[in-house]
Amino acid sequence: MKITLHKKLLKKFICIFTIFISNHIFATEWIFDVILNEEIIGQHSFNYENTKTTSQANFEFKYFLFNFKYDHKSTEIWKKNCLISISSQTNDDGDLFKVDGFQNKDNFLVSTIKNTFKLPLCVMTFSYGNPNILKQNKLMNSQTGELIDVNISFIKKEIYTVRGNNVLANLWKIQTINPENDLLIYLWYDDEMNWLGLKTDTPIGFMHYRLR
Repeated sequence: MKITLHKKLLKKFICIFTIFISNHIFATEWIFDVILNEEIIGQHSFNYENTKTTSQANFEFKYFLFNFKYDHKSTEIWKKNCLISISSQTNDDGDLFKVDGFQNKDNFLVSTIKNTFKLPLCVMTFSYGNPNILKQNKLMNSQTGELIDVNISFIKKEIYTVRGNNVLANLWKIQTINPENDLLIYLWYDDEMNWLGLKTDTPIGFMHYRLR
């Protein structure tokens, strides 16, 4: 029962990390290795083109007798740091999620497999590539459509290794405010506020996003 509980908790942790969107005005692609307890378990890629970003995550690993698999695809459109539309599909180890949302005149309307609901007019996802999220107190989970309360703060400057090079980075943290499951996410940015990496403690060890 304890192992099963850990697996359910881990699924809650992973769903927070599955969107990295930035409203850059050029086309580029970033690829992260996803590392759990120092073992690469998959990749998460992001393609930016003008205000459109697509992302794809694929993780697979074994924990005791359990095999865990995660697939996520998402497309988001942005304007002036506000989410204009989102379409995401997720297979979270057999649990299926689908989110479609768009900004209308008065709010951001979200439809999931189970229901439809309204969010504030201007929302942001956990879009780590856009440093404007660091000014927010609520962020949208792109897998579920849920709007989550967060505390975000700067910690310190420190040396961080990116593609084998040591750089002086700014360390930030995001802590979710959730009675069922608090989550602490560490983020590194350079002095131009380009996102460099992510790390968090899951129920079965540390998970780290490392640029390839």
